Amino acid sequence: MVNLLARTRGLSHLTILGFAILGATASEAHAQWTVTNLHPAGATASVAIGGAGGQQVGSAGVAGIDHASLWNGSSALWVDLDPVGSSGSSATGASGGQQVGYANLGGGFYTHASMWNGTAASWVDLNPTGAANSYAFRISGGQQAGYVIVGGLPRASLWSGAAASWVDLTPVGSAYSDAFDISGGQQVGSASVSGTIHASLWNGSAASWIDLNPTGSTGSSAPRRASSTSSIRTRRSCRPSPRPAMPP
Repeated sequence: MVNLLARTRGLSHLTILGFAILGATASEAHAQWTVTNLHPAGATASVAIGGAGGQQVGSAGVAGIDHASLWNGSSALWVDLDPVGSSGSSATGASGGQQVGYANLGGGFYTHASMWNGTAASWVDLNPTGAANSYAFRISGGQQAGYVIVGGLPRASLWSGAAASWVDLTPVGSAYSDAFDISGGQQVGSASVSGTIHASLWNGSAASWIDLNPTGSTGSSAPRRASSTSSIRTRRSCRPSPRPAMPP
């Protein structure tokens, strides 16, 4: 088993210690653990958030600003994905040689859902017309999942590689929603229902919404996959921050 480690400021020693303890436990169970430090030379901090197909994505601090980052298994193969004109960015998911995340534009006042094809020059702005802010978290089969801020509230969103392909997944009667993962043409996340948050499943449209909230539950949410740590991060620290809170 191989664990890929991106070093974060102030946490590196604790993280390495944690991996060492895990390694010792795994050894007792006759397993092998190998730690690879992905921290690129010259970066002030770094964090790996997701990965697929031998690629890893996250962000690295460059001159005090987070840059969306791509690795191919080692720090020497680090690729800076930060697009021209961005004041900070992060990559949060990867699949099929493509990466998704977000970039801060307009001096940091606007955040746009983003997609890359392995280079900064390949950057695609997924932000739909009329939206100030948007985030993409996961990608699968050429589709991207995340949310767009509309009227100050998040709307679960689906893209197919372009801003013009945006689909609002928010079900009828729900004031706000979010989508945090995607696979096989399905999306998961949550939606507000009568003032509570309900775990949600979609099949590519708002009309396909399935309420996953179990009977008797006062609320639920379908989280991002277990391999994910965090998607939203502070622009300058590369430190993980909590999942964006749904409005009350």
